[in-house]
Amino acid sequence: MNRASDDRGSVLILGVGLIAVVLLAVAVLADASVAFLQRQQLFALADAAALAGAQAIDLDAYYADGASAATRLDAVAVPGRVRAHLERSRAADAIDGLVVDHITSDGQRVVVALSAPLLLPFLPGFADARVAVEARSQLAYLGSG
Repeated sequence: MNRASDDRGSVLILGVGLIAVVLLAVAVLADASVAFLQRQQLFALADAAALAGAQAIDLDAYYADGASAATRLDAVAVPGRVRAHLERSRAADAIDGLVVDHITSDGQRVVVALSAPLLLPFLPGFADARVAVEARSQLAYLGSG
């Protein structure tokens, strides 16, 4: 009889431990999913902004020479197009703390880098972490012949 009384409560302790491990695993999985979705949302926004920037062709050269492989992007207009797209899409309202890290263009390519704070629901200890993405777009001429 004495031996049976020594084992009482063991299953309860194991059950509580198992529940704690399962809850921690669920929290980590949920936070990883949220981080992935935040990154995907930010990347989709950066990608669309880069595409908008790639539409800022040098109109003077385009009207003078027509569309050709020499058609270039207007490096001055690219950042304006990117920022206008971000304003039209209300990106700052959709993503708290959105920062445009840089917008660059070499006349053929546009690079847009965005970042935002990582907002985790269960493990907010990573409050200083940021999600950063970079999207690229390229002007390409596909002429006939």
